[in-house]
Amino acid sequence: MAKNHKMRLLSLAVIGIFAGVSAQADTWSSIPDAAKSASKVPAETQAGPASPISAPGGYANQLLFSEIELLKQEIQKLQSKVEEQSYELNKLKTEQKERYLDLDRRVGQLLSSGVKAPMTDADIQGKSIYGAAFELMKSRKLDEAVVAFKQFLQQYPKSSLVVNGYYWLGQIYYKQANLDEARKAFLIVKNQFPDHAKAADSRYKLGVVLHRLGDDVQAKSLLQAVVKQYGDSASARFASKYLKENFPSVR
Repeated sequence: MAKNHKMRLLSLAVIGIFAGVSAQADTWSSIPDAAKSASKVPAETQAGPASPISAPGGYANQLLFSEIELLKQEIQKLQSKVEEQSYELNKLKTEQKERYLDLDRRVGQLLSSGVKAPMTDADIQGKSIYGAAFELMKSRKLDEAVVAFKQFLQQYPKSSLVVNGYYWLGQIYYKQANLDEARKAFLIVKNQFPDHAKAADSRYKLGVVLHRLGDDVQAKSLLQAVVKQYGDSASARFASKYLKENFPSVR
């Protein structure tokens, strides 16, 4: 009987062992595979979204892009300035060409008419001083040319070249931005020598000087008079163009 009791206890122990193993197997099988579960997690959740700035070289690329945009803007500004300067240069060339053509026309008319300007003693005596002053002006020695023209005008006020002397003196002062002295020189030609060949251009230049000195009323009136009185000359064309560019009401 004791033997049967031992066998029964042994059977119960074996059954308990198998039950524990089975329970342990169920417990591990209920846990998801870690590797499989990890593979199902989205990449964004694992590492987080990539930022352009935090990415390698992202910030440097942004700086480079900004610098390129700034350079493009600077290039556009330079191109605009070059175009503006090219326009002004072409404008000056056109005006200079028109002046030469107008001068050739006048010389041709003078030669065809057979009229020669009379030479006086003052012309002969002052010719060398006037010529020296003119050469100084052509060489762009403007300060020296002013002195030479003034000397000529003081010593030979009766010379037939005196009008030319005042005209070129006005031109030099205009180049030097000495507008008040330029106004005085051109005004002498306008008032004292209204029929001279330099009168039309002197009036045009006087109108420009007055405008730059701030006297818009007198400038506009004088320029309009040049257009009306000297309609077939280069001076009238220059005056008309200046009026359109600086006085919008003028058409």
